[in-house]
Parts: sequence; C-alpha cells; structure tokens
Amino acid sequence: MQFITRLSRWALSGPRAWLSIIFVVFIVLLFVYKSLVSSTENPKEYQLPSGNTKTSVKPSTANAKSDEDTDEDKDYDSFVTTDPLQQVEEVTAPLPSINYVIKPGDTLAGIFARLGLSRESLYSVLEADQEYLVLEPLLPNDKFTFKLNEEGELVELTRRLDISKSVSYVRHENGGFSYDEHIKPITYKQETVHSKVVSNFYLSAKKAGLSDANILIIQDVLKGRVNFRKDLRANDEFNFVVKKGSIDGVKVGEDQLEAIEITVKGETYRAFLHSDGRFYDEAGNSLTPALLRWPTRKHYRISSPFNANRLHPITGHPAPHNGVDLATPSGTEVLATGDGIVTRVASHKYAGKYVVIDYTGPYGSRYLHLSKILVKKGQKVKRGQVVALSGNTGRTTGAHLHYELHVRGRPVNPMTASIPTMQSIPENTRSEYNANVATWISMMAGKTDAKAGSSSESEE
Repeated sequence: MQFITRLSRWALSGPRAWLSIIFVVFIVLLFVYKSLVSSTENPKEYQLPSGNTKTSVKPSTANAKSDEDTDEDKDYDSFVTTDPLQQVEEVTAPLPSINYVIKPGDTLAGIFARLGLSRESLYSVLEADQEYLVLEPLLPNDKFTFKLNEEGELVELTRRLDISKSVSYVRHENGGFSYDEHIKPITYKQETVHSKVVSNFYLSAKKAGLSDANILIIQDVLKGRVNFRKDLRANDEFNFVVKKGSIDGVKVGEDQLEAIEITVKGETYRAFLHSDGRFYDEAGNSLTPALLRWPTRKHYRISSPFNANRLHPITGHPAPHNGVDLATPSGTEVLATGDGIVTRVASHKYAGKYVVIDYTGPYGSRYLHLSKILVKKGQKVKRGQVVALSGNTGRTTGAHLHYELHVRGRPVNPMTASIPTMQSIPENTRSEYNANVATWISMMAGKTDAKAGSSSESEE
C-alpha cells in the first residue's frame, strides 16, 4: 500500500504529471474504441414497430437460412401452397395513360413529340384514321387519352367526341392500329307539357319549357290549319309530349317533340310524330300534304325560267329570277299549290298585284303580276283553290304569271325542286303508330304516366 502511495506521488510530481495524464487518456480512448467495434460486429436486434406503419423489406441472400426454422418462418410457410388453384394471382399494374386537353395551336405531330411518342406511331395512327377522319381537326378543349406500354410506346389513342361517343385506335400485333368506337347508351324519358296561352303562343310555350326549335316545328306542322298570330286567344290550351335524353344524368341533344295538341276556339288540332320523322294526324294522314308542281290547270309555256344569275330583260342589270314566268293569257285562274294561309295581299310598283301563301311545313309561294286577287290576308286556302287571276300589272313585257316556290324562306326552282307527295302511314307500321297515338293522347289528357327507356344511339 505504501508502495502505491509513493508511486502516485512520484508520477504526479514535476514533468512526470503530464506524461501520466496522457497515458490515462490513451487508455480511456482505447477502451471506447474497442466498445464501438464490438457493438458493430454484434448489433442489437430491434423489434419492428407495430400498428399501421408500412415497412418495405428487400430480400437478401447475405445470411443463409438456418437448418432449424423459426416460428416466424413456419407461420409464413403456412400461407404458401403448391396448389395452383389456391395461389394468389400476380397483381399486374395498369398501363400508364396520359390525359391531354387540346389547346389553341396544338397539332397531332406536336403533341406526339411533346409526349415523346415516336413518329412511326403517329404515321400508323393517321394511316388508320384516313378511312374515318375523326382525329382532326383539333378543337380547343377536346380530350385525348394516350395509353402507353411499359416501354413507353403508344398502344391506344382515344378521342372523346362528345358525352355519348368516343373513338379509339388500338395497336395490334403487326404494329398498325385498328379503329374502335364506344357509345354510351342514352336514357330517354317522356314528359308531358300542359299549359295555356297567356299573351301569345310563343311566349307561353317558352314559359312552359319548350325550345325555340320545337316551337318552330309546331308552327310549321300546324300553320296550314292554325294562324298562330290571329287564331289563338288567351286561355286556349296546348299539350305536348316531348322525349328527353340524358347520359349519366346529363342532358344531351334537343328535346324531341312527339305529340302536339292545341285547342283553338273549341276545336282541337293534333299531330303525331312517326318513325319516318314526319308528322301525321290521328288517322295517319300526312300533315305535310303534296304541293302542286304547276300553279295553273294547264301547263303553259315557260317564257323565263328560274335563274339566279339572270340579267333583267328591261334594265339589263343583274337581277336573279327567283321564279318561273308562265306565258298565261290575262285572266287565267291561278291556283294555290298547297294547303296554307295567305300571309300577304299587296300591290307593288314592279311586282304589280301579288299574293304570298305559307304552306304547311317549310314551304311557301308567291304569285306576281296578277290582274285580280280573290283571297284576303289571313285566309286559309286549300291545294288547288283559285286564289287569283293572272294579268300584266307592274313592270312586265307582256301578260304572264310569275310563280315562286320558297323552302325555309329561300327561293328554289319550282319545276325541279323536291316537293312532298301526299302519303299516309304504311300499312305495315300502322298498328304501331295507332298504339303510340293512343298512348300520347292519354298522356296529354293526364291519364297515362310518362315512359322511360334507353338506347345506344348517339345524338348528332
């Protein structure tokens, strides 16, 4: 003990004290180093946290499996079976796709280049599209979907044309693309409109929910029997059946008018849509009756034909001839060429005495240079009815009848234009038509509920 005390005093005295301190520090550092090396060679085992924490574990072959399986190994093996019917199917990730919205100035070539798609794919798609021409022109906000494979190659290109229809070009094994189209079914529902005239028919029908297009159809179909400006009065009733289409709850297309019923001064007028797109009465007779080709009983010589580029025979100035001149003697009976309403009776410096008649549907006619007018404005006329006598009034080179036929307000050649022919419902579709008419009349009377259905046809 005395020896250790003497040794300590000797080591801590004079310069030897610094050497002693350095020696002690060295021993401590050596001990710490050995402890660190030992902990690295024999790491502690940490238990994975429990709960919803997800841990990604990569397989490793660094440590071979021991001969004796642990409990965890046995539990894992219990989920593995050699029975192919019980094996878990391999999960295949969906192919990547890119949704692209067209912007002003976009081109297909530019889009393909921007997405890193090959020029060969572009040419193959355009080659397939030459028979259908649905990929161009590109319009702002059009939607395209590019589906790629694992190598980033285009395998399918889809364009949405509208809410109901999209088209695709799908790559096949030889590298080309084939056309495919996808049409969403349209759900149709019938609705009945019941209302009364308040101020005028147009405003009342608009308030009831009818579109401008359907109001024009009603006026066209019935204008040969109803004068919508003069005949209709306040509280006159009207009922309609319309068919509305929707896809996924979104309205598509124009409402289709199927049945019309208007009561004027106690008299009811009806019209019903047939599968041929035309309207007929309850008996199945066309409401767009035939037009006479000639406005006279005799086919007189045409002294001046229809000519949109004609020079006026008196002034020599360009003056389209919007009708035909018939070389009729003065006083020849002039016939209404269809059922309609006289909309104008007047006298003009150049046209002389003239009459304008609107027919059922989009047709109308004008008769110029008359000597005597036998009808009044607002009067209803029948096909073949005498409405005037031909003459030589206005600026003419001699007695004749100038006759014009208009379709939707535009003059056409009355001698060659396609005009309606009198017809009724064909016998092979009459039973179906009669059943529809009975249903529509019942619906407009409030006795039958609306019907709903669906169709895969797209709206144009």
